[in-house]
Amino acid sequence: MSLAAITVITWIAVVCGASLVILLLIVLAPWPRVRDESRRLDPEVETRLMLHEDPETLAEELDEADPPPPVAELRRDERR
Repeated sequence: MSLAAITVITWIAVVCGASLVILLLIVLAPWPRVRDESRRLDPEVETRLMLHEDPETLAEELDEADPPPPVAELRRDERR
């Protein structure tokens, strides 16, 4: 094997190694953010949206089913 062949093999190994590192970064880097985003929706709502139900109709149904509590119940009385 000549010196030129060793140099070519070295360059190929460096390029392959760098490509693998970049590929791993592309695949693994977004996962924590993706997992955090998935916790924001109720599983039932997410399923219905994925089944292509109208978001406005879905929002109206959810508002009718579970009205928001009065503001007084949301605030904790700290004077006790």
